[in-house]
Amino acid sequence: MRRRFFRVCCALSLIGGIGLSVDFALKAFRAWQTLDWEEGSAEMLSSGAGAPDGPRSRCYPPRAAYSYSAEGKQFTGQRVRPTDSCMSGNELREFQAEFKKGETVDVYYDPARPSEAVLQPGRLWYNDWVQACFGLLLMGFGIVTGIRILRKQR
Repeated sequence: MRRRFFRVCCALSLIGGIGLSVDFALKAFRAWQTLDWEEGSAEMLSSGAGAPDGPRSRCYPPRAAYSYSAEGKQFTGQRVRPTDSCMSGNELREFQAEFKKGETVDVYYDPARPSEAVLQPGRLWYNDWVQACFGLLLMGFGIVTGIRILRKQR
């Protein structure tokens, strides 16, 4: 019974760790792609953060609206970074200081699809990095557990 429990823990850890790591890799790839986007200027229509997910949460979803021109057309964007997630308290303060309503800021848009834009290209959120570390930790636990199971079978 105990051996079966460890096998299940090993499999779940590997699956969960790989899933979290692959998701992070996709986010990092999307962030990397935005580094080649065209630069323009945008007027901030609004900025701030949504309410935390729960009473103990310190995760604030970013809220932004900005207007920009690209290839002779006017667009309105809402994405802050390539992967919108949530901000920590420190990120929220930095965000609010950098992007104030009415100010002109840099915007980066996809030349193939100018309606796709971000304010901070190539950057990921703090919790994305936490996800990557947790995914690697889970994979490591699964690998170590798997090695121990295989050694005991000999």
